[in-house]
Amino acid sequence: MRLSNTITMAKYLVLSSRNWIYVSIGFTLIFPILWLTLLKIVGNPQYFSYFIVGTVVNTSFLIPFIGTSQDIAYLRRGSTIYSLLFSNGADHWDIALGYFIQLVLYDIPSVVSLLVLSVVIMSMHYGLAQLLVATMTALIIALSSALLGYALGIGIKNYRVVNQVSQIIPWPLLLLAPVYYPIAVLPGLLKYVSLALPTTYMAFAMNGALNLSITYLVKGLLGILLYSLASVLIVRYAIVRGEVNG
Repeated sequence: MRLSNTITMAKYLVLSSRNWIYVSIGFTLIFPILWLTLLKIVGNPQYFSYFIVGTVVNTSFLIPFIGTSQDIAYLRRGSTIYSLLFSNGADHWDIALGYFIQLVLYDIPSVVSLLVLSVVIMSMHYGLAQLLVATMTALIIALSSALLGYALGIGIKNYRVVNQVSQIIPWPLLLLAPVYYPIAVLPGLLKYVSLALPTTYMAFAMNGALNLSITYLVKGLLGILLYSLASVLIVRYAIVRGEVNG
């Protein structure tokens, strides 16, 4: 892996999709904002802060996970682009890191806009430090979600299966985890189930960031780190397996 190759890959990916950036940001924001507005109208006011956490986590998790898994599955299995990049000197990790760099570049405006609009809609008051920590946390969540999606996309050979599975997996991860509500409201069994889900720790981290709670932030980030390490190991295994078996 070489830094110059990684930067070149990121530039290629950004330039190849630059025409879609405004559409992407629009779709990233419109549905979360509509959902948050609905929650403001019919939701319990005591959960307003959780609604912001849930909306940011939902968007930071869902879009990178689905987008990355489907992009990588198609690049790797459904087109000649991955092979073309590889044959021109980029190794697997150059391609992966280049993809993640362009993901961060695209996510920054979406994350900042979503946080600001969420705070305005829910009439919550956060300081600059809270918003900055929340922005960094949202980007970490997006990268971790992209790693999960990358592992799925490169680990399954049939990219059509990836397209289907990537749209099914997020829903139990969002519905069973305490994303839009505190974990205390879950019944006993579901509470233990939720502790095994990556989205639970993403919610912990975002809740800790917006409330400047070191305990929740550290707990959430440690959980995200464990899932990210597992994703890296899966990606490494899939790459090695692909080099051996084709």
